[in-house]
Amino acid sequence: MLDEPGNERVCAVIDRASIHAVNVAEVVAKLIRAGATPEKARGLVEELQLHVGEELGFRQAADCGALIAATRKLGLSLGDCVCLTCAAASGKVAMTAERRWKELEGRKLAGAPVRVELIR
Repeated sequence: MLDEPGNERVCAVIDRASIHAVNVAEVVAKLIRAGATPEKARGLVEELQLHVGEELGFRQAADCGALIAATRKLGLSLGDCVCLTCAAASGKVAMTAERRWKELEGRKLAGAPVRVELIR
């Protein structure tokens, strides 16, 4: 959306990607900080027609909280941890430009390993 390096890797899988509602909030905020109006930011995200996960059950929320506490030195946000936890729980790969996420590769969350793909 911001024509960042690595966007071609995301474009290659966007039609089968999903995002959690918490991460939608982060994307909208980033677009607004980059100069978009709130309406424009929302519209840009809606145009992607992503599956948006809206549930975060107790187990996932607890795993997310534990991940935040355990990775304090990495400085992961709540949104980062939601993404990683939900991806692991659903057996999906979390795509990111955040190199520090790779340090979590293989870590068990929600009983499943974290898988991370760096886009650049």
